[in-house]
Amino acid sequence: MLDRFDRLLGRLAGLFAVLGGVAALGLVAITITAVVSRYLFNDPIFGIEDLSVLTLTVVAAASVAYGARHGSHVSVNVISLAFGRSVTRYTDLAMRGLVVGITALAVYALITKACGIEKACITGNMSVEHRPFYYVLAAALALYSAQVAVQLVIGLVHFGGTDPNEPHD
Repeated sequence: MLDRFDRLLGRLAGLFAVLGGVAALGLVAITITAVVSRYLFNDPIFGIEDLSVLTLTVVAAASVAYGARHGSHVSVNVISLAFGRSVTRYTDLAMRGLVVGITALAVYALITKACGIEKACITGNMSVEHRPFYYVLAAALALYSAQVAVQLVIGLVHFGGTDPNEPHD
């Protein structure tokens, strides 16, 4: 069951990668259009900053989700150099537990505290509401949280041996 859930998380991370790739291409197109319009035609496009910020939000969310799946986030592995695997077994469990807790709390906050037009959580020029983009960030962090929870369980299963999710140098 754990393997099936892990494969499902892999597929979801792949969907986020596609979404992030499309958003990155969109961001490139927005930037090129803005530069050409401003410097070639001397006519800046109204609201282009809003589109850039919102597109970048999707790129960042996709990066978090994809990076969680593929171990792309930065890790500093100093404890294992000083104390070895006997200590990092416990520190890995503690840190993974903290990551699951913090990311789950962030997901909860993004979903329940996402503001709307009534609270002026809108972009500066075009008044696009931030709420849908908060939900995209919440989904990415939920995937991150689930991925680390799976790594936590796998770490418990392999507690006496080599953890397959252990960061490598």
